[in-house]
Amino acid sequence: MLSDKIRNLADSAGIDALGFSEASAFSNYILKESPRTDPEISLPNAKTIIVAGIYIGGLTLPAWKNLKYGRTSRLYLSEYFLDVVKPLEPIAKCLKEEGFQSVICDGSTDEGSIVPLKLAAVRAGLGWQGKHSLLISKKYGTFLALGGIITDAELQHNTKLEPDRCHKCDMCQKACPMGALDQPYVLNRKKCLSNLLQTEHLPEEAHAVMENRVGDCEICQEACPWNRKHLTKPLVTEMTRKFQRKIGAWEDFFYLPHLAELSEKEYLEELGHLNTGIPFEFFHRNVLIAMKNSDRNKMIETRMVGRQIPEKEDK
Repeated sequence: MLSDKIRNLADSAGIDALGFSEASAFSNYILKESPRTDPEISLPNAKTIIVAGIYIGGLTLPAWKNLKYGRTSRLYLSEYFLDVVKPLEPIAKCLKEEGFQSVICDGSTDEGSIVPLKLAAVRAGLGWQGKHSLLISKKYGTFLALGGIITDAELQHNTKLEPDRCHKCDMCQKACPMGALDQPYVLNRKKCLSNLLQTEHLPEEAHAVMENRVGDCEICQEACPWNRKHLTKPLVTEMTRKFQRKIGAWEDFFYLPHLAELSEKEYLEELGHLNTGIPFEFFHRNVLIAMKNSDRNKMIETRMVGRQIPEKEDK
């Protein structure tokens, strides 16, 4: 059966979660005029969206707690910042060999991402959309990097949606320092710190709250109760094991004074493979602000030590 063959290929490619959904239009997609609303715009006669998730919960650096080191995110370090692509290529090849057409969702191309992957993942049964607008999985929390394939193959579609388990919880909304989650389930990209760190205009009010963040933000995810176990003890996967071997080198690299000295050429050589699409000038600006925040924090700590109340002398 083709569905089983695809699942076996996904396992071999290191994909942790896989689901199949129908390829009908996404009437609830917020960008109504986007071609992403209808998979048939990208592939006429589309029948199925294959949605893949790779667990990235273990891709974290202990040095992030130190303001002298630049902080990014698990997604940033995963190489899947702009969609999971390469692990899906064997599946696309298999579909072609079986006589079907397929298009991989790739946000790094000029056309951009062709599927609203979070909505497709919900439809495929991988989880539900949280109040931070991200996909939440019972097993993986929000730490799934997503990818997708549109195909004209009629696969066995998921028909059971995960219920919304956020209930009355609003911890992610309260945690957002920029108020980008004032409306539950809707992200205001104009206020989102992750987005602002990747754009030309970084408002002054974002400078202090970004602390040592130089490329992305996970504040709302760190506040999410469904991520609690992943923050303290990430799942051990092949990707987690591979990353663990790189931690020492990554921490040395993200030392802020080192980042500040990078040329554009070195930036592309060292971080280009992460495929974030963040221009060097924005990254360099973020590093310089993070260094100021680190210096400011050091000054505050020095003042606090100097203001310690002396012990009273015995009379």
